Amino acid sequence: MISGPLELQSRLSPPPRDLDVFAWVNTGLIVLFFALLGSRFVLAPGLPVGLSGDGSWALPRMDGAAENAVPASVVVSYLREDVILFEGGKFTLAELRKHMEIYAKEHPGAVMLVRADRQVSIQDFAKLASMASQVGFSQAQLAMEQPVAEEGQP
Repeated sequence: MISGPLELQSRLSPPPRDLDVFAWVNTGLIVLFFALLGSRFVLAPGLPVGLSGDGSWALPRMDGAAENAVPASVVVSYLREDVILFEGGKFTLAELRKHMEIYAKEHPGAVMLVRADRQVSIQDFAKLASMASQVGFSQAQLAMEQPVAEEGQP
């Protein structure tokens, strides 16, 4: 080699060994964070809707539900994807639009209270709330219950 006569190889410093330790520490920390954040011990934000075991209605409980309450003009019971009870009739989401338009014209500024079952996804509730806004309802509320105070608690 060309560096042989000048003995450049002997003047090179050995490769640093400390970098290997930091790489292993970083890898270990990444694995630890993925394990912790992917576990069931991390609380996921959300709203539980209809979690009763006996199949009956179980409205979500929320502190301050009574403070945000407004008088509802009409109650809509959303049982499944295509089973919606409105003003004594059973409708699909597509059929419901014309009945909601008629109701909104007769009752301007109406507030719709939605009782959603556990089988109803939040996307379906959002579609219903969006449709209610388009046809003239002033507000759509998801039904909530105030948590019952346990014995000995205020």
